[in-house]
Amino acid sequence: MQSIEQRGRAWGEAGAQAGGEPVQFRDTPMEVKAYSSAGMAGWAAQLGSPAPEAPRSRRMARIGGVAAIAALLLYLAWRIGFTMPPGGGGLVIAWTLVTFEALPLIGLVLKSITLWNIDCYAPDPVAEPPNGMRVAVLIPTYNEPVEVLAPTIAAACALQPSHETWVLDDGDRPWVAQMCEAFGARVVTRVEHDHAKAGNMNHALDLMAAEEAAGKDPIDIIAVLDCDHVPLPTFLTATLGWFADEEVALIQGPQAFYNSGAFDDDGISGEQGLFFNVLMPSRNVPGAGPFWCGSTSLLRIKALREVGGVATETITEDMHTTLKLIRLGWKTVYHHQTLAIGLAPATADQYLLQRRRWGMGAMQILTYERLWAAKSWMTWRNFHEYINGTLWWLEGIATLIAFIIPMAVMVSGARTSTAGPVEFTLVFAAMFWVRLWGAKRLMRHQIHWPTAFALRIFRVPVGMACLWWLVSRKSLEFQVTPKGAAELRLRGRAPRILIVLIVIVGAIILYAAAGVLAWVPWRTSPGSTIAAGVWLVLAGIVLVLGTLRIRAAEFATSRRSAHRVTVKVPVTVAGIRGELVDISMGGAAVRVGADALPESGRVLLELPGAAQIPLDVVRFWSSANREHTASLQVRGGDWEAYRRLSLWLFHTPDDAVPGFPPGVPAVATRGSE
Repeated sequence: MQSIEQRGRAWGEAGAQAGGEPVQFRDTPMEVKAYSSAGMAGWAAQLGSPAPEAPRSRRMARIGGVAAIAALLLYLAWRIGFTMPPGGGGLVIAWTLVTFEALPLIGLVLKSITLWNIDCYAPDPVAEPPNGMRVAVLIPTYNEPVEVLAPTIAAACALQPSHETWVLDDGDRPWVAQMCEAFGARVVTRVEHDHAKAGNMNHALDLMAAEEAAGKDPIDIIAVLDCDHVPLPTFLTATLGWFADEEVALIQGPQAFYNSGAFDDDGISGEQGLFFNVLMPSRNVPGAGPFWCGSTSLLRIKALREVGGVATETITEDMHTTLKLIRLGWKTVYHHQTLAIGLAPATADQYLLQRRRWGMGAMQILTYERLWAAKSWMTWRNFHEYINGTLWWLEGIATLIAFIIPMAVMVSGARTSTAGPVEFTLVFAAMFWVRLWGAKRLMRHQIHWPTAFALRIFRVPVGMACLWWLVSRKSLEFQVTPKGAAELRLRGRAPRILIVLIVIVGAIILYAAAGVLAWVPWRTSPGSTIAAGVWLVLAGIVLVLGTLRIRAAEFATSRRSAHRVTVKVPVTVAGIRGELVDISMGGAAVRVGADALPESGRVLLELPGAAQIPLDVVRFWSSANREHTASLQVRGGDWEAYRRLSLWLFHTPDDAVPGFPPGVPAVATRGSE
């Protein structure tokens, strides 16, 4: 397999003919497909430097956007010109249904315009921060287990260039202080734990200011990592060059996730892959720019001090802080390169908790900053992005209305279409297929429709929570998305509103079908039944898919704190050659062909390209083919073992994993669990 530098590189003929430097292009769909086919996570395709989009990818995206718009326009023209009933109450109801069908048109046009160009670029990597600036990596933490926190701290301390690593422990845990001392990080605690993560970071900024006033060299840049986001070796070297521009306050990188099989995993790059690989790059245009997403980011301290530190007025401090920076004229940029990898919500409850917090925080920002009146200090593009970005969280209410309108049309018995059932079904199916085909290309294949439809139902409870907050204006508290083990393995529970909707939609569809078959009285024609019924069938499919995903066993809570990675590499354990079965921050399982391994006690595990790691044998068993497997575990408090495991998993030596290009860490394997 080619190296990361070789993969995805196309040379611009125009530049070469003009005698200029070759132009590197990135074809995200093809890269993601190639890496996924090779058994690696989609985010591994973005490990190379940011680059303009490949001409083919751009061309297909634009064709897709135009095709989706044209399909909907042709369908609406057919509906209005050839299927509308004669006058009367039926015509009014028919127009209501057609208006409902036309609503996506505005969104398609806006999305096609904003995603017309997603080219990215970046300054050259640096060996030292520009202008002699000093850097500190901040890792806020509260109650996460050692298996989650250790790799982030170990990898942060190993980064280049020279910097400080500050662990902001709001849990005041002694073992965190011991681990930080062993890894070379500085632990920071505080007496009062107000304002959650924002307050924790502001306390660190105040401490920096106090030390600067006392004569210590100032820190100019902070890099921010959530405690479960492990930085890759390029995190600082690839991004610090942006700060040579004195107007830049924020660098935001993508957030990728290494726990394949998480609740929002779609087999491509996760649900947030669309946001970070398509929507955020589209903001790298004049008059726009990304907002701070909390983790995998760097900020200029001078800019933060000008806005009074990290915003504490809302529970989405990152986006709110960005608005304050924009108001004062600071620039934000997006660096489209995988720089760190974290843990996505593994269960439905974690997913819903996180999304509800984001949604209600967006409502707080909408009202606190009066975004509808913010055009006086925003560019048109930023105004559009922030208004749509906050109102998007109310889409669940629109989804409810989208269920109610077809239901009301059907039970009304009104004649809404003169087309026959077969004709209507064929035209609708053609339109809907072209829309899905075109939208997928417009979104650069960063979407898997079954998963997207299944996750869409969560917008209903989230939208209802957001609407309720707008009405009640109750105070909100920052709720941390839980990471690590649970006491029991429990399946998710679907929100009650979804069960109610399934029952109602199912009952109406069954009754309408019986009416079409003349089994029960039904007051409208088969064509009109199909006209509204197709939307109810789609709604029913979405509801069922989402509920089944919530209840699926693979998304139940786990009693493990560490995410296991299934990766087959040759290893040596206690001097005996064997093969790695799986590995995590808690230990490893190793298969050998001999029974010479001890059934208990401490052994040395040697991974490819790494120093030996002392581990305890906690289980030993034999298989039918005379092979023997040992389960090995890190001894509590053995910080050097945690450090070596961390760096092998996330800063994996080149050629350590067969078939992996240089620079791709071991956790990129899709065989994780």
